[in-house]
Amino acid sequence: MDKLEQLKNVWQKQEDCKITFSKDEIYIMMRQKSSSVVKWILIISILEFLLPNLFLLFTDHGSSADFYNKYSIATAMKFYFLVHFIIIIIFIYTFYKNYKNISAVSNVKELMQDIIKTRKTVKYYIYYNIAMAAIIGLHIFYKVFNSESFLETLPSNTNQITIWVVALLIFVFVLFIFWGIYRIIYGFFLKKLNKNYNELERTEYC
Repeated sequence: MDKLEQLKNVWQKQEDCKITFSKDEIYIMMRQKSSSVVKWILIISILEFLLPNLFLLFTDHGSSADFYNKYSIATAMKFYFLVHFIIIIIFIYTFYKNYKNISAVSNVKELMQDIIKTRKTVKYYIYYNIAMAAIIGLHIFYKVFNSESFLETLPSNTNQITIWVVALLIFVFVLFIFWGIYRIIYGFFLKKLNKNYNELERTEYC
């Protein structure tokens, strides 16, 4: 019985023994985790920018140019591409800056502020991409569906409003899919940043 009591005492001590960390240790861990998350956000945003442009190198530029010229949107597409290029570069630079800031901050409050900034930047990045896709898509639809060359291909009894409605529904569905993909990919990292932020907040005010 004595040995049994001793074993019980050992088990109780093991249950009471919990690993604890100081505020500084928690801060260092959260900074490393947050830095890693933002680094992956930066990498994915760069890949998202590079891969479509690499894909364009293997596409038929002549067919694209003919399509744009046919519906008088060549100038508009060049403008969209230029604006998109500039804005994406700004986002990538901002992600890089956030990564450097989080890697170099020296206190909990600064780290929490940088996490908030990064979360906002990611959300703005998602909203921008969806909005730009919507603007370009609607512009192309408008030009194509109102062009004489397109209208001449339709049967005489075709209801143009029905075509518009069906096309818009398909377009909205495609945008919803893109939005879902963005939410899955970047939402995964946002959850990690939120978790780190909450942990820092508990540490700061405990």
